[in-house]
Amino acid sequence: MYFSNNQINNKPKTKRSISMLKTTKMLLVLLFVILLQTNSYSQMRQDAIWAKMAPAGSIKLDGVLDEAVWSKAEEVKVVYGKPGPLPTSAWRSEFQEDVYFDQTNATVKFLSTTDNKLYLAFYVPDSSIGGTSDWARWDGILMSVKNKGSEDRPAPADEYFYTWWLEGLPEAMKTPVAGNGPRFIGKWGTWDDTTRTAEKKAAWNAVTKVIGTSNDDSTPDQAWVVEMMIDLGVEGYDITKPGGDAVAINFSIWDGDWIFKGDPLKIASARTWYQGPWGNANGVNVARILGDPGVTVDASVLPEIMPDGVIPNGKNYTDPIVDGKLDEEVWSGAMNFDIAWGSEEIRNDYPYTGPVSSGQFQPELGGNPRPPILDPSYGNIKMFFKDHYLYMAADVNDQLVQGTSEYDRIDGVRFIFQDRGTINSDNFGQFQQLRVDFDAAGIPIAEEYLKTLVDSGYAEWAVSLKGATTVGNNSDVDEGYQIEIKLDLQGMGYPTDLGDKLLFGGVMLADGDSFDDPLADYGTRTWAFRENDWGPAAAWMVLDPDKVIGSEPNANNGRQDAIWAKMAPAGSIKLDGVLDEAVWSKAEEVKV
Repeated sequence: MYFSNNQINNKPKTKRSISMLKTTKMLLVLLFVILLQTNSYSQMRQDAIWAKMAPAGSIKLDGVLDEAVWSKAEEVKVVYGKPGPLPTSAWRSEFQEDVYFDQTNATVKFLSTTDNKLYLAFYVPDSSIGGTSDWARWDGILMSVKNKGSEDRPAPADEYFYTWWLEGLPEAMKTPVAGNGPRFIGKWGTWDDTTRTAEKKAAWNAVTKVIGTSNDDSTPDQAWVVEMMIDLGVEGYDITKPGGDAVAINFSIWDGDWIFKGDPLKIASARTWYQGPWGNANGVNVARILGDPGVTVDASVLPEIMPDGVIPNGKNYTDPIVDGKLDEEVWSGAMNFDIAWGSEEIRNDYPYTGPVSSGQFQPELGGNPRPPILDPSYGNIKMFFKDHYLYMAADVNDQLVQGTSEYDRIDGVRFIFQDRGTINSDNFGQFQQLRVDFDAAGIPIAEEYLKTLVDSGYAEWAVSLKGATTVGNNSDVDEGYQIEIKLDLQGMGYPTDLGDKLLFGGVMLADGDSFDDPLADYGTRTWAFRENDWGPAAAWMVLDPDKVIGSEPNANNGRQDAIWAKMAPAGSIKLDGVLDEAVWSKAEEVKV
């Protein structure tokens, strides 16, 4: 279940209808580099987790967490001030970090049930619990569930906000009351009231137990415990079907301390998140919460969660000449996948939450209505690595190749990868944009961070035009172009041996067509996982040194009437027709 490494691409090549202290930042970079150098490339994914399935009705929503099934749940830690689960879990201070001593150190557990519900348990140690109507003076959970049931892609971000924040309520209700619990805001909550319909409660509900007294700092509290239920059906997911489903979620835990102490100098607030901080935006990244009827609370061994992509090793081949022509044999064995405007078929082939986070966008040009797309974009993306170099390519079909300085009209490709050596102001690795397009004179140009990498000697690139393609000539029919990039990953913070051999990012294909009639002009952007450095998600990819291009026992130059059945440990395959065991990704195959 990942981007293909097949030597033959079977898709038709046709068109388809705020700042940190410098010393602190240096320490963070050092921590990330240490993790990068010591982790195994085969480590378990940190952005995905199983919600084991329990029988419907086995969990009582009371905030006590005393059901036996909770002891069998998978969990993540959400900890302020330390590198969180890769690639984008992190934290940020909201107010007076220098007096923020009781920092978030929460445990979050996940379960699912046979009636298509997701259950989450939050155990949040906290000595000061509650909130007011002021900004960032409250505790709470800000969550986003991406609405798979929507026809829009990327799927809209539905907000689930469970909090002691009192803003939006009538003035008479804005006075904090000792002992009061959190309120529900967002799609299934209410902004200006605390009442909720039965429909909203059935879609999303939670119960909180406070060990202590909320909205009262006369004595220290101990913790707040949340038991939460989400009906996945209302968001378009079905974890009960054969093969299950992957739910795209992210959340942050907000912590406001000593708000009621009477000493403004002791007030502090912060947020700490799992993969992404915001509730109503498709930004940063998502966690993949997996549910499957075959993965129950009684499962002793969980299926391995495969990477979104496995990038093979090209060590058996000479380095390709970076000339924009993808004619070297090594490219036929590269990891490859397609991007196409308007192709739900292609998008739905992306693994896990790829179909939800990948998407497309057509901006308005000059304030004019959006016209029909006459020549929808199509591109095939390829990647392999050799030593500490990542080779990337795009083979793009385009009947009208043009150059422009206006971003919304460009023809080009953007690769987006996390820089493992640069930590941003939100305390996770900065995503860098590497873009190639054509300028107003029709000349290919390196844009964004690719230009910086080229200028510093870490990258080289080239573009070739396919067939009789011309740039900026509307009187002919073009075929398209090819882009080839060689990137020294040391320029993106990797050690020479590539450390944990993980790569996080996505690819965006831009296509703009302009005509004599400006009302017919359009520009489009279509992406796999990530459109830009902001989001919506990041593919988890592995630079696999053992997946060597051309070394397969049944390579094309060998016998075609024989094939290797590689040996796996006994018991490593469950006969259920799902093929989700890791060993299947390493099996030899034939095409019939």
